[in-house]
Formats: sequence, structure tokens, C-alpha cells
Amino acid sequence: MKLSIKTFFLASAFSTAAHAAWREDLPWSDLEENLSDSAILVDASAGDYLAECGGEYDKPVDSFARSNHGLQAQPSGLCLPHFFCAFNNCMVNPDQPTRSITDGLVDTANVQDTQLYSEINSTIKGWIDDPSNPMLNLPTKVLLPTSARDVVAAIRFAKDHGLEISVKNSGHSYTNASSKGNTLLVNMHQYIPYATNLGPIDCDPDALTDSLEDQPCKLSLAKNKTAVIRVGGGENWGQVYKSIQNANKAQSDGYKYHVTGGAAATVSPMGWTFSGGLSGTTAGRTFGFGVDQVLQLEMVLPNGQHVKFGPTEWEEVEGYDMPKTLAVTGLCNAEPFETDESKWVWEDCPEEIPFDDLWFAVRGGGGGSWGIVTSIYLQLHEYMPLERVSMKYSACVADELDDDQAYAWSFVAQTFEIKFLLDPASINVAEADSNACGWPMGDNAFNCYGDGSGARFNEAWKTYLSDNRQSLEDAGISSDVIDEAIACGFDTLTGDTNFDPFSASTAIMKFNDYLEAVAIPDNNPYYPGLGMDIPQPGYGPTFNDGANVLVPANWILENIDLAASLIPPNPYSYRAFGGKTKGSTNDQLNSLSDAHRNAGYMISIPHAYNPDEFFSTTLPAWYDTTNEDDFPGYIGGNHAGINTRGPLKSDWTKACPLEWTKEERDENCISLQEIIWGTKRLKRLEAIKEIIDPNYMFDCNGCVGNNLRKDPTRPPTTAKTTKKPVAAGKTTKSTKSAKHA
Repeated sequence: MKLSIKTFFLASAFSTAAHAAWREDLPWSDLEENLSDSAILVDASAGDYLAECGGEYDKPVDSFARSNHGLQAQPSGLCLPHFFCAFNNCMVNPDQPTRSITDGLVDTANVQDTQLYSEINSTIKGWIDDPSNPMLNLPTKVLLPTSARDVVAAIRFAKDHGLEISVKNSGHSYTNASSKGNTLLVNMHQYIPYATNLGPIDCDPDALTDSLEDQPCKLSLAKNKTAVIRVGGGENWGQVYKSIQNANKAQSDGYKYHVTGGAAATVSPMGWTFSGGLSGTTAGRTFGFGVDQVLQLEMVLPNGQHVKFGPTEWEEVEGYDMPKTLAVTGLCNAEPFETDESKWVWEDCPEEIPFDDLWFAVRGGGGGSWGIVTSIYLQLHEYMPLERVSMKYSACVADELDDDQAYAWSFVAQTFEIKFLLDPASINVAEADSNACGWPMGDNAFNCYGDGSGARFNEAWKTYLSDNRQSLEDAGISSDVIDEAIACGFDTLTGDTNFDPFSASTAIMKFNDYLEAVAIPDNNPYYPGLGMDIPQPGYGPTFNDGANVLVPANWILENIDLAASLIPPNPYSYRAFGGKTKGSTNDQLNSLSDAHRNAGYMISIPHAYNPDEFFSTTLPAWYDTTNEDDFPGYIGGNHAGINTRGPLKSDWTKACPLEWTKEERDENCISLQEIIWGTKRLKRLEAIKEIIDPNYMFDCNGCVGNNLRKDPTRPPTTAKTTKKPVAAGKTTKSTKSAKHA
């Protein structure tokens, strides 16, 4: 232990002392009068955070005991997946502003001594419950809305009184964008669960009109898809997957629907989608990123308008599965305080809103920046069964390999993976078979979709293993061992839904759908039947001390041997790229970075791992860093770490020192925002931010514009958001025709 626990910082005994009421001078009763009967406005405190959230963190991490399922439904709405994020920048110690709290104590995840663990936990609770702690960063006013009326009321109240709003669904933000002190927190967990209530919506081409109500189905049919689903602003992927599963089971002639979503059941389709949306689990390499699944958005904007908008003009482009968006239509609800949706009146907005720009910004520009999403229409695809293929390539013969031989074996396996995913033709694998498979961080198996997809993966591996036996024999591996591995393969099949999908296995595991594969077993005492929580709640953000770097596919293919030795195995890399994500699913009007589209892998690199060498040698080999006016984006937005920064502004070959304070790093280093979106795309997003939210009502950590607001000398952004006049994105009447619809 580096410091005495009892004397570290402001340790104190646990109590229920509440913080002083935030903005008690405001007429909060005015807000309450405008809320629906079922909405709840909470006066919360650090004591509530401890009482409601702390118990979940006292549970062990094994057996699915500790889970966000237990945190998200707590009455105060304060609970976070990362316990330390109750503090500013998720750090409690101002003397170590860019390090995990565990650097000042011990790694609590690895503490085995129960008494020591209890003492540490008690100390942490003392820090949270001390109202004089300057690092404490919890909101104390929370709204749990149940209708659009409540969200409109909250935003208009905030606008009238100059308040900031933070917004949370699941809270799965590694930059802690979903919680902030001295804000009105709008927690969407109790909002209308449209996916749960309505299920999939089948599109009848003969019943569609030109109204914006039918726009999601018209766009879906233009993509040769026949169903959509509406998701409420507070639902999570587990609820969406369950809705799809129930609808499939109700079919008389077999399963019908598939949705592309996130790995964790407790993750929000909103934040996941708007940061890009990686899907190594549900056929993202076939159907695209999360941003590619969006058909229509319904939001409440910072100006208080309740809007819905989506593409109404498009054209087919050769080489693309997705029509190119040419124009976006949006309307405003003239009766936003009506809780009966059938009485909503959608009409032209009273003030001009650049919906084209908003469509671009929201899809890829991060969640929590542009307003509050009340519902979203997502694309559904034709059903395909799931076959999970173990990543334990050497499982059959591992005991027969020494360390050098195991490395040689791993190198062959990694080379096979690269070619299978990014250059399937080079090993005689069909592109569709390659695209069918993906893999998220933290798993140990490929998720392949379609009957026989796992077997085809298996056969491709066996063939590659046989073709490369000479390199293995050169490493001292006998021909008999190679033959044994080829014969072993992954021939065992299982449909046991209580089988642990993350255990070591040499099987091809067949499931009807992803939820079935990751459901917590019914005999488990913790959250039985619910979708698995990945990762489980922890003390600090998962990617606190590392950067998730997007490695370009072209560089990988040009340097396969080097890439095979560089790209680490599970759980430090993400195989959700390549296939159709590189462009054909792109509507060409979203803000997802070029690095995201063109990546082959995303890998986790510790901040302390030769940072100067990374910026002086590795990054320039991957990206063009020669243009002084355009630093390239290279970080994956979905897993951006709260401490991650680019190199020094004055010298792009030098890393931003971790020992600097946050203020020093923000002033002297390229921002997290710039390394996610790149200079040019970020400038466009910042310009849109100035139009949509000029008072920065939504100013979340790591979000667009948040870094600029910390610079008091910064002049207002005046750049135009697009080369065409803003009028091109103005509201149009709901009778506007949609091309090719």
C-alpha cells in the first residue's frame, strides 16, 4: 500500500449527511407543476449515492453478483457503473489528477483480504459522504421523466434559469459524460419503453403515406429491409433484445427479426449509437455500425422544442447498401405537454432548425451533447442464428507446446484472423462468411451469424493451419501435434442455454440469438435470465489508464507480420471493423470519423507504454500527421478513456505527460475531442454545437465543445456548419416526397 488509508485525504466515518440544497433559490415548484403525475423530481445527496449504490460494490465480481442491473433502477437515479465517478474526473486525489484512485491505495479489484477490502471500502465511502470534499461531483437534483412532457418541462425550466443539464440512461460512459455536479440530472430510466411495449414494426409498402410518421419504414424499404423498431430514450439493449426475442418466438413460421446492437445488456442504444456503435456481437460487420442503424430521431433540443426528424430524400450510390442522404426533414410538436401521443401535433417549427446538420452531428458526435433523445427508430434485419466459435485455437494441444512453440502457434492464428476478417479472398473465404463474424473486447469467441457460419470459420482455420504447417514445424512443433489440432477443431456443438458463454471451450456453440447466448443462467441467484453485464461495475473507468486506438486496415494488410505480433489477443482488442463497416453501410451524412470507418482493429494501449515512441513512430505510420492544420482522429469514441489526450500541441511527437495536472494537460495537449473526430470534423461539430446549444446547457465531460468552454479567451464560433446555406436543412412540410421510397 502506497499511503496510509486512515490518513489519506479526507477520510471520515460513513454518515448520511446531505449536501446543501443546490439552487434552492429557484422556483422548483414551477417545474413540478408542469410535470406529468408519474414523473419524479428528486432531491438527492451523497448519502443517497452511498445507500443505494454502495451495496452493489460490496458484492464480489464473480457469478454476476455485481451488476449494473442492480444500479440502474435505484430511486435517486445517481448510481454509476464506475464508483469513483462520483468525484471530479473520476479521481478523488487532487495530487494524482490523472491516475486511478487505486494508485494511491491498492488495486481493490485484486484485494483478497476481506478486512483490508472492507477498510478500503469504508474509506472510499467516507470521501463521498464528506460535503467539504472539493473533488465530489454528484448532481443533487434529479428528474426521472416518464413522458416527453417532463423532458420539455425540464429543458425549458433550465433554459429560463440558466441551468446546465446532464442526461443519463445507463451511465456507461468511460469519460463520465452522464453525471455532473451542479446540474439538473435527467435520468431516463423510467421513460416509456417503446421497444418493450410495441415490439418490431412490419413495414407495409402499400399502406405508407408521405407523412414523417411513415418515414422510418420508407427509408427501411429503400434499404430492402422490411421491419423497424422504436426504442424509448430510457431502454437498454437487454430490453431491446428481449423484445426481439419475444417477437421471434411468437412467429408461427420461424424466427424473423435481427437487430444490431451492443455487447452489454445494460448499455443504452442511445449513447452507444451516437458514439459510433461497435457490434462485434450482433453482425455489425455485415450491417454496419450503430450510427448506420438509425432511421429517425425524436428529441427535445436545448431550445425546448420537441422535434422528430429523419432523411426524406436519398439516392442509391453504386457500392453502397445504404442510400445516400440528400435531405433531412424535421417537425416540431405543437402540443408537447400532451401526454397522449395521439394528440401530438407535428408541424413546421416556429424557428429555423438545421436538421441536416443535426442529423450529421447526433449520429457519431456523441451522446449528451445535442439534447435529450426521447425515442429512436432503428433498422431491423432478416433473422440469422448465432454460432459462437471459441478463440482457444491451441486448446486441443496447448499442453504439448512450450513457450516458443505457443508463440509460433499464436502468430499463425493471429495472421489467420487478420486475413479472415480483412482479406478473406486471400485465403479463399467468401466475403459474406467473413462479414458474418465479429468479436468484442472481453469475450473469448467469435460471434458468427447464419446457419453453418461457425463450421465455415472452423474449416477455414483448419485449412490455414494445414497450409502453414511448415512454419509450425520450423518452430519445433511435430507434424503429429498439428494433425491432432486439425482433427480436433471445434466440432462439438451445444445448445445448452446454461452453458457459460465466456468459459474456455473448443466448441461451436449454437444459439437462437445473442440474448440466449449471454443470458445469466436461470439457476444463478443474481439477476437470473437477464442479459450479461459487460463489464461489471468497477471502482474506476475501465479505460482510465489506456487509450483505445483504431488501427487502419490498410496498414495492417500491408504489414501483416508486424500487425500479427502487435495486435494483442482478447481482452485487449476489438474485432468489429472491416467488412461493410468500411463504407457500404454509410449514408454519407454522419459524423463518425474516417478512422472508425477505415479501421481494421481497435486495440488498448496503456498510457505508460512507450508514449513518445507511439507518437513519434507508430502514429505517423498509421495516419497522416504532416498537415499542421488537421490532426487526425485515431481514438474510438465508444471506449475513449477519461485521461486520454493527444500529443503536445507544440510537438506532435511528444506524449502528454501523465504527471501534469488536468489543467496543464488540457492547455498544452491535443484534446480528447480532437483525437476522436480529427481537427476538421471537430470544427464542424463545434460550429453545429454553437447553433443548437449556444448557451452550452449540455456541457458533458469529453463531449463536443466541453474542452472549449474551459478557455475563457476563446472567441465565439462563427464558422458555417456546411458549405450550402442553412436553409437547405430547414423544416419542410410533412407532405414532402421521399425519393426511391
